[in-house]
Amino acid sequence: MKRLSDDEILAGIKKRDNRVLQYVYKNSFNPVKQLILNNAGSENDAEDIFQEALIIIFRKLKENSGLDLSASFGTYIYSISRLLWLKHLREIRKIEIDPLNRDMEERIEFEEPSPVQDKDLRMAIYQRTLSIIPEDCQKILRLTAQDISSREIARQLGFRSEGYVRKRRHFCKEYLVGKIKEDADYRAMFEE
Repeated sequence: MKRLSDDEILAGIKKRDNRVLQYVYKNSFNPVKQLILNNAGSENDAEDIFQEALIIIFRKLKENSGLDLSASFGTYIYSISRLLWLKHLREIRKIEIDPLNRDMEERIEFEEPSPVQDKDLRMAIYQRTLSIIPEDCQKILRLTAQDISSREIARQLGFRSEGYVRKRRHFCKEYLVGKIKEDADYRAMFEE
């Protein structure tokens, strides 16, 4: 594939062009991988972080019609990945996860922030809120509700690892609960 300009890369990411994404992996992944391997990470960690950086870039492109880069695309995605990895390292220092219980999160049922007695209203709030969260979160939560494994979710959604699915699912659940708590109908039930 010919060398792509930063504008062509950004346009391709915005369109979810598979060839452009392959080009980005081929040309930008190795520096990120080296950064993470040199700083207590694994190749799977590098893949997860790189994927998360791409999602951040995709969202920024979707929110804004354009993204003005002050550096090359390679430098930009490296910087995002570096910040994500530093954040990850800070988080794991605070929370030690028992490796035997890593899949425990998959078995945790979705809990509503507070019980809502009216089942129709509860379902309406849930459906309405689910429809406004990011599309990848909607897909992950729907597949999780169908008892589909992290490995299968990663395969179906094109993610590189189960670990990324677990992290993303945790974020999505927290985000959904937060949005439910912000829902006007939900808040009205507890103000009365």
